[in-house]
Amino acid sequence: MKKTLFLLTIIALIACNKQDESPIDNQNIEMEYYESIMVDGLERTYFVHLPKSYNPSISYPLIFAMHGGGLIGYEGIEGQSQLSKLSDSENFIVVYPEGLKTLGFRTWNAGDCCPSATSLGTDDLGFINSLLEKLKLELSINSKKVYATGFSNGGQLAYKLANRYPTKFAAVSSVAGVLQDFPFNPSRKVPIIHFHSYQDSTAPYNGGFSDAPLINFEFPSVDSTLSLIATNYNCGQIKDTIYSEPNTYDFFSYSDCDNSVILELYVSHDGGHTWPGGQAFANMPITSHFNASNLMWEFFQNYEVP
Repeated sequence: MKKTLFLLTIIALIACNKQDESPIDNQNIEMEYYESIMVDGLERTYFVHLPKSYNPSISYPLIFAMHGGGLIGYEGIEGQSQLSKLSDSENFIVVYPEGLKTLGFRTWNAGDCCPSATSLGTDDLGFINSLLEKLKLELSINSKKVYATGFSNGGQLAYKLANRYPTKFAAVSSVAGVLQDFPFNPSRKVPIIHFHSYQDSTAPYNGGFSDAPLINFEFPSVDSTLSLIATNYNCGQIKDTIYSEPNTYDFFSYSDCDNSVILELYVSHDGGHTWPGGQAFANMPITSHFNASNLMWEFFQNYEVP
């Protein structure tokens, strides 16, 4: 009889514990926070947004989103891209690293552009890598589903991450930023989706000098960037036109590449140096013919690190 009572008591305790564990109480989890990490003797900052349904017992995809060069840090790309809002509905974590602030400007050392991160040789690769490893310890992340995107100078850094850390990033996206890191020869062929505007005068689609102040640099064209990558990936189909409408946008694909990797390119006929389908800064033209955030997330979901 005593044994029976003892067993019943244990069963009751287990049942109570299970009820206490579920559901997860997100009220005790900080869903958004601004934090820093020391890298190479420098304090580097970043902003984290967790989806509203975040549950530590589930592993989530992670997107790094890098801002463009300028006065504004993470608030710029978070506002432009609306990725935090998308993460709530699609259940992924989004982290916004910030470039080191020098003379009031935040830039990334992504290659030949842009000052002052390039001239100072800032270790942005080390920052992103250290931050990724830190986040893996602190958050519930699916390490096979880590992605990177960026706007302008941040898009250039996304390309550099694909080149230097191809086994850590499953796929990358660039908005209005071309490859600046050479030679491009990653050990794994990283899927890439690129967004641009034919009307972009800050990072001209056909290449050339930028109208941005302090950037006395001739950008390569978008076509040369993707052609170089497609050659490295041994793609059989080069810039295949999937959709073209002169009043809206063009959609191109580079396919039949090694490991079934695909490169995609969306180019709007309107807009400018802005995030397609997102929120634009005052008086800056933006296309509404496609949404870069939605399309890149749809693209990312097809890939994970082997």
